[in-house]
Amino acid sequence: MAPPGPQRTKSAERPKGPIVLLVEDVTDVRMVLAEILVREGFGVAEARNGHEAVVKARALKPDVIVMDIALPMLGGIEAAHVIRAAEGLHDVPIIALTARPVGTFDEHEFDGVLSKPCMPDVLVRRLHAVIVSRRKRCSPSGAT
Repeated sequence: MAPPGPQRTKSAERPKGPIVLLVEDVTDVRMVLAEILVREGFGVAEARNGHEAVVKARALKPDVIVMDIALPMLGGIEAAHVIRAAEGLHDVPIIALTARPVGTFDEHEFDGVLSKPCMPDVLVRRLHAVIVSRRKRCSPSGAT
């Protein structure tokens, strides 16, 4: 059972912090990561497989996506490709979270790769960095 909390995106109200779509098929891993992200001020939506990730990304338009590579139904690489092709989502940063060694999968769909197990502070720093980078790229003034 997911822990209750005001930052989980079960309600219609959008949390104040950046929205992270967390895509992980292992329930315990997903719950721990979600709890960490909520504590750090992120709003968290969760998906258990690549298909759910695509549906939720289209509906929520998250600020960033953290996606496992080895997912049921639709793998993380394939899901990232579909999300990148969706209207309004092409510039949403997608961070791969994987136990696979770097270089053993096609990394070009991702804005970064984090290895499992991932230290919470490393994950949080990476998320903040890609969100700031996206905001700079997308700002009307083009300021850096």
